[in-house]
Amino acid sequence: MKRRDFIRLAMIAGGAVAISPLFSPLFNYMGYYYNELRVISKNYLVANNTAGLQGFPKYKIANIKDIQSTSCPVYFFAYPLTNEPCFLVDFSKLNNQTNVEFKNPYYGQFAINSKFPTIKGVGPKGSICAFSAICVHLGCQLPAQVLTSSPNIPGLNPATTILHCPCHGSMYKLDKGGIVVGGPAPRPLPIIFLEYDNTTGDIYAIGTNAPYFSKTRPTSNLIYDPDYSYQIPSNPACTSG
Repeated sequence: MKRRDFIRLAMIAGGAVAISPLFSPLFNYMGYYYNELRVISKNYLVANNTAGLQGFPKYKIANIKDIQSTSCPVYFFAYPLTNEPCFLVDFSKLNNQTNVEFKNPYYGQFAINSKFPTIKGVGPKGSICAFSAICVHLGCQLPAQVLTSSPNIPGLNPATTILHCPCHGSMYKLDKGGIVVGGPAPRPLPIIFLEYDNTTGDIYAIGTNAPYFSKTRPTSNLIYDPDYSYQIPSNPACTSG
């Protein structure tokens, strides 16, 4: 091999080694998709789902007695993955709102939302709604269980229903559908659609109005970002902040 060719080959090999660490984050930016879940884990609630948001399962997350047995207005659950935190919020306990109804911020986006132009609270008082507990800015877990005296303090402020992310200050107004009212979050907080059985008091998650956090532009089959690990707080979880 000529010296010139050897030097050129060495430079190419060195360059490949130098940029190789960039490939893992690049692939991670793509997120984990449903068609990979059956391989990744058997613990996911939607392990065989390949239909994106349209394929989210109907899944029992609580009974009304679980909500009524505590003064805490927030109840955590996992959906659609076993390690993906979401929360019920009972507005009648949070700030005395009943028969809650607001516009679906994602109406017109993603096929599933064609059935839900508005979101209505469920339960005996029509006061229970559900949201993702993952900030859509950079994926931090939202402290919905921390009830605060001011919307400027990280946590959930009952008076304004503003949920304040502790990482970079994103603020979501829950009684307006999780719309962004402050901070860098690029879109509203995803909502979990609920179904209530009046006979048994069971509360079911039946889908969501948008994908959860991702570093890329959200797509209909993206469910979470693999760089993050979350925990589901034990109920009742409320603390003061």
